[in-house]
Amino acid sequence: MNTKVEPLRVDVWSDVVCPWCWIGKGRLREALKAEGAPEVDIHWHPFLLDPDVAVDAAPVPLRKAYEKKFGGADKVEQILSHTQDTAQAEGLPMDFSRGQVRASTREAHRLMLLAAHEGVADAMGEALFRAHFAEGRNIADHAVLADVGEAVGLARQLVLDFLASDAGKDEVEAEIAQAQQLGIRAVPTFVFDGQLAVQGAQPPELFAEIFEKLRHAGVSQTKDGDGAACGPDGCSID
Repeated sequence: MNTKVEPLRVDVWSDVVCPWCWIGKGRLREALKAEGAPEVDIHWHPFLLDPDVAVDAAPVPLRKAYEKKFGGADKVEQILSHTQDTAQAEGLPMDFSRGQVRASTREAHRLMLLAAHEGVADAMGEALFRAHFAEGRNIADHAVLADVGEAVGLARQLVLDFLASDAGKDEVEAEIAQAQQLGIRAVPTFVFDGQLAVQGAQPPELFAEIFEKLRHAGVSQTKDGDGAACGPDGCSID
């Protein structure tokens, strides 16, 4: 008698303006293409790298915001160049010359929630990353979010009506609070089968090691990324 193997649950905390979250998502996808990789059930969870930005705050040029956060234009150029080069080397069309802005991501996370209910969360996450990093669009703007929703097959009016309501607000805030309760302060954070947590955009080989470890009972450990705000493999709120 054949025993059906349940998919491996993978919980991912990320923010749609975190470049290393996009890179990490791509690396996980590469690992899942390898022979012997498990079938997975991915659950996306919201995280706010910039929790103090109000939903209705006017967008600010990203470079200007980063200069204030990281200490000057030269430092920002170094960070963005390294991140962009890494992403492009892995096939992601990240382009920080497209006029990205700093704005709240709460509405984008609400759209991710709607996408999960409609069964297109993975595609929605990819489309939001692309809108921000490759196209420089303001993903706090409802019209932009409606465009993104249409791109993954959602009805434009469905998206606009959802965002015009309070639907999903409490659920998103509850999940953001859960991340705080779990001590998650950097993204991306991947939790495999509720047993093993990994922070940062780790290479596909490390994900493959995790899949192998999870074939054995009693695995429980955490591997941290660098932990610095938008450092070499992740972003934090510090």
